[in-house]
Amino acid sequence: MLNTLRCLPLWLALFLPVHAAPQSYTIVGKISRVSFSFEHQGFIQLLGSLRLAPGQFVFDAEAWSASSVQARMPVRSLDMGDALWNRQIRGDEAWGALFKSNHIDFKSTRIERINAQQGVLHGELTLAGRTRPVELRLQLNKLGPNRITGQPSIGLSAHGAIRRSDFGLSAYADLVGDEIKVQIQIEGVVGDDVEPLKDLDAVGLKG
Repeated sequence: MLNTLRCLPLWLALFLPVHAAPQSYTIVGKISRVSFSFEHQGFIQLLGSLRLAPGQFVFDAEAWSASSVQARMPVRSLDMGDALWNRQIRGDEAWGALFKSNHIDFKSTRIERINAQQGVLHGELTLAGRTRPVELRLQLNKLGPNRITGQPSIGLSAHGAIRRSDFGLSAYADLVGDEIKVQIQIEGVVGDDVEPLKDLDAVGLKG
């Protein structure tokens, strides 16, 4: 192959396809989020969120299978949007298993590309001390420079569903649904996060 390249005219070699190496991105913690919803007695969908701990992931825009994602969500960042409710959940023994671990962890096992913008993210989720396989629909939103910092950036979204009972979280099955719908929004930058997170506590829990 090397000899063949040496024999090519210089102008022709310039048009040979070049495969970009996988790129490492730093999670922008201020705006990246994991949100979730589940049914409340059939009336509404209860909404909550988790923050993403500082970290990095690897994405190859040309070969998605060469990408890998690991994400850690501090349990203390679990936020139902109300200070009193956040304290009640943490004081309820029925949810004790959830708070025995400091983190909820996700690790990709395979990323499957469907087209230029969409794919399937296969991985393992560790929640309340149990690890189960999960599958999320993945969307590549944008690759390009951040207009404020100038840093090369990427935006990814993913969505899917899990059952809390698969992780031993079966409390109040007559009141709240078993299925949890998950939405993930991650923005990453090449280089450092210019405004790293300093506080991951949920509303009303600081200190």
